[in-house]
Amino acid sequence: MIKILLPLVMLAGLAQAKTDKPFTIDNTQIYTDTTLFYSDKNIRPQNSDFKVKSAITMSNEDGERAVLLSVENLSSGRRILEPHHLMVTYADGTAKVLHSLPDKLSFKGGETINITVNLGSSLYPIISLVTSNNLQ
Repeated sequence: MIKILLPLVMLAGLAQAKTDKPFTIDNTQIYTDTTLFYSDKNIRPQNSDFKVKSAITMSNEDGERAVLLSVENLSSGRRILEPHHLMVTYADGTAKVLHSLPDKLSFKGGETINITVNLGSSLYPIISLVTSNNLQ
């Protein structure tokens, strides 16, 4: 009986050890001129009719990063937000265009939508998440 219970107890302990850590709010977006960071790459979000109205950055103890975004469609017509419309900048100056969003997001003209985007792990905190309209 012990031979059966011992492996089950060990597996239960391992499963419990791999629990997700909760996210905490870091701060609201810092509007820093990201062009002042040195970079040999000219990474920019693709032009779009979207604007990030606000961004609340979050992280957890494992270094995972996420952001709660409020995004507005500046057009009077329906538009679809694509990942390449958004660019994230980290505190070390690294910039990346997003590769994925939680869902295909269709906006009505003038509509604002709130979304949470998981950005994976990073040693450095997020300092901005912008669209091309935030950089003008």
